[in-house]
Amino acid sequence: MIKFLFISSCCLFFINCAAQKTTPIKAPAVIVRKHHPVKVLNCWQQLDIEKDTMAGTSLQRAYKEILKNKKGKEIIVAVIDTDIDIHHEDLKSSIWVNKDEIPNNGKDDDNNGYIDDVNGWNFLGTVKGESMIYANTEPTRVLKSLKKKYPNFPVFNGNKKDSLLYLIATNEYAQDKDFMIYLRKYAVENLTKYRESEKGLMQKFNKTKFTLSELDSLYFKNKKDSSLTDNIIYMRMFTRLGKDYNSLKNDSIKVEDKLRTTYNEAFYDRLITGDNEFDFKDTHYGNNNVYKNATWTYHGTIVSGVIGANRANKIGIEGFSDQIKIMPILAIPSGGYEHDKDVALAIRYAVDNGAQIINMSFGKTMSLYPELIKEAFLYAEKHNVLLVAGSGNDSSDNDIKPFYPIDYDETTEVEFCNNFIKVGAVALDCDTYFLADFTNYGKKTVDVFAPGFFLKTTDAEAGYSYRDGTSMASPIVAGVAALVWSYYPKLSATQLKQIILESGVAYNIDVQVPGKKEGTLKPFSSLSKSGKVVNAYNALLMAEEYNKK
Repeated sequence: MIKFLFISSCCLFFINCAAQKTTPIKAPAVIVRKHHPVKVLNCWQQLDIEKDTMAGTSLQRAYKEILKNKKGKEIIVAVIDTDIDIHHEDLKSSIWVNKDEIPNNGKDDDNNGYIDDVNGWNFLGTVKGESMIYANTEPTRVLKSLKKKYPNFPVFNGNKKDSLLYLIATNEYAQDKDFMIYLRKYAVENLTKYRESEKGLMQKFNKTKFTLSELDSLYFKNKKDSSLTDNIIYMRMFTRLGKDYNSLKNDSIKVEDKLRTTYNEAFYDRLITGDNEFDFKDTHYGNNNVYKNATWTYHGTIVSGVIGANRANKIGIEGFSDQIKIMPILAIPSGGYEHDKDVALAIRYAVDNGAQIINMSFGKTMSLYPELIKEAFLYAEKHNVLLVAGSGNDSSDNDIKPFYPIDYDETTEVEFCNNFIKVGAVALDCDTYFLADFTNYGKKTVDVFAPGFFLKTTDAEAGYSYRDGTSMASPIVAGVAALVWSYYPKLSATQLKQIILESGVAYNIDVQVPGKKEGTLKPFSSLSKSGKVVNAYNALLMAEEYNKK
């Protein structure tokens, strides 16, 4: 891999800042987390390690100490994802509007090839306004392509590469399907647990609806009653996720839908889009409906809230800046894996329509057409666009098992672009379990970590909910990048990436390695390139030094 070039003026940066009111944030040698009420934890990703003992981005502190009485420039962040609830109370003012397009006149007013793309584009849509919700997994597609290629499948006529590909795809297919079968069982159990918890709480308190704070209080007051505390714990979990019985029932239906479609080789997921999935010049398909299935697909909305929720309306949550405009681009199915073609076109659409940052909270362990993604990455780099993606939620080492999309050649392990940031997730406590237990990691392939556990965000179905995942960590970094670029627009995407990695906060602790035997510890600094957690405060200070050059 190309070694990350550290900033030659780093020492000067710290010396200069020391003479000012603002100095770079560092993690204390010993960190004992203060007790914070749920109301404070609702935005822990914006808190500060020095003042709040939370490994957040220090965003609130940055607004008080650095950005007070300053105003940044508008910046467009494309969110390549599922449907986004563009009418959500905390998002509607933050949605990008294509001012060169006249709404609903059936014409391509700006001549960009996409009709009525007022708020973005849906690469999973049809001319009839429908949208693909489920798609095959990548292993399913690989197996289908091999069967088509070899009449005597699985006899590969001595082709060792395809033979190995078959073994990998078969293994991945089995693992994916086993996990989905587990989720089916889990979904059914959740329905039962919800009813039992609801019944137990009704008998004891004559009500079933509680806030998280109320449930926490009830738990501590009734610790000796194990059956009651079990009910409280389960109801707390459901409340955190914004779930009631009906939404849990929908979750069960979704699992059955995925088993019926995503792992079914007879299911053809391109039937409704009408494009030729093997013709990469067939690019103008889809529709302009970016929100129709938002309550069912949910993911795009929870990602968007982390980045750009309204900061001024005093409701819900706060994103990173009110100068951020979210550009919705649908390319990710709710079940199954994204097509490389859709993702590549989504990146190009974002670049061509003015996005400066692209968030990609998705990924997969196999890729049929990685060259399409490489070309799109290089296209974005050429146009000074920063790409941010999650590292994956498989508790695995990305240095050993790639999690696509990637920014390096798999044969040479050399990076082909320098505008891409891969993000892992950390949890609430700066202790042995600092890394979220689900996060992927990698000294060579994961750039930086960010908060990705217990984040309150916008939800198309529940209004707001608490979510975990590198899908949450990635928009944290995208948000920090957008904030910095808003105030320092002359930075290049490469410089911005460098600032984000360099200016993060280092934590000198040994952590449990996700997916490994309990007690398998490694220094936190050894699990990513930077060895740090992203920090908005420090990034702004470093950007100021760049601005002086």
